[in-house]
Amino acid sequence: MAPSLPLDTPTSRHPAFRPLRRTLACLAVAAASLTGLGLPAAQAQTPIKFSLNFKPDGSNAAWFLAAERGYFKEAGLDVALDTSAGTGDVIQRLASNTYDLGCADIGTLIEFAGRNPQQAPVTVMVLYARSPLAIISFKKAGINRPSDLIGKRMGAPANDGAFRMWPTFAKAAGIDASKVQNQNVDIRVRETMLVRGEYEGAYGYDSSMWFNLKPMGVKLEDLSFLRYADYGLDFYGNSVMASRKFMAEHPKEVEAFTRITARAWREAMADPKAAVAALYKREPLINVEVEIEKLQWLTKNQLTTPQTRAEGMGAVDIGRLDKQIAAITEAFQLPSLPATNAIYDAKFLPPRAERQLP
Repeated sequence: MAPSLPLDTPTSRHPAFRPLRRTLACLAVAAASLTGLGLPAAQAQTPIKFSLNFKPDGSNAAWFLAAERGYFKEAGLDVALDTSAGTGDVIQRLASNTYDLGCADIGTLIEFAGRNPQQAPVTVMVLYARSPLAIISFKKAGINRPSDLIGKRMGAPANDGAFRMWPTFAKAAGIDASKVQNQNVDIRVRETMLVRGEYEGAYGYDSSMWFNLKPMGVKLEDLSFLRYADYGLDFYGNSVMASRKFMAEHPKEVEAFTRITARAWREAMADPKAAVAALYKREPLINVEVEIEKLQWLTKNQLTTPQTRAEGMGAVDIGRLDKQIAAITEAFQLPSLPATNAIYDAKFLPPRAERQLP
């Protein structure tokens, strides 16, 4: 066997060694460049378990777009995007530290924090500037304003956020909640029973109900929506949340995640087809056209408001959030009023320029 040679010897300067020397020189320059940017030459990937608000669909396609375009990897994040059973499930996962970050309804978080102040996760970025809580009915039922609900039969899924906020909505709208006939119903058949005429209206998210009704042949122009936000309950909705443990131990990673979220949502809003195409690679059984429409619906009805147009995605009016906390505390008779800074921490929000709506 030939003896090994040092790389800086007359022999090593032989023409045959020139490609090797050039390769080593390039690697040295690359490493120096990374160091100059404050990045290690071989950046470690921080694992993050992220709980989606539900199953993969148009409402969370932006995060699949971020993954496909490599934004997480570029930031040193190894993000697992996992399905959930809904908002309550997400908050429980974060409270138990089995997940690090997630997307859930801030109203549900307020209720949880009022009962479990030490375990409750914290909102680090609000996405839905306008709550999707609503009552939906067919126009033929004649429910055009809250007072039209008197004497009507309503489908009421026990654990649905809209139904749970029903007494507060009735109070804000100035009607007697006891004069509405609420029928307990499994949320999985809520829309089916509405179509069958087993009741005249139902509680839920406007987007969820509409996109469940659409495949049944229902036309949007045949429906009537009473949105809680139009009658005194101007609430924030789905938001990015962090477990207290992860937020304390990985603040830079939380900040990186919110910046990627802002970037990905802006790109998804500007090009919903690209976002749903990324989603399709994960969930090939989705109806692409329906999920594109769902993303566009959320963009128009939940993410875009005068405030977010002026101040960017994620802008929060603290006074408005305080009113939401107070209303939910009263509605659910919580043992304590959660402090605003225990519900929302603004320090992880990206600069306004990175959150401007497209």
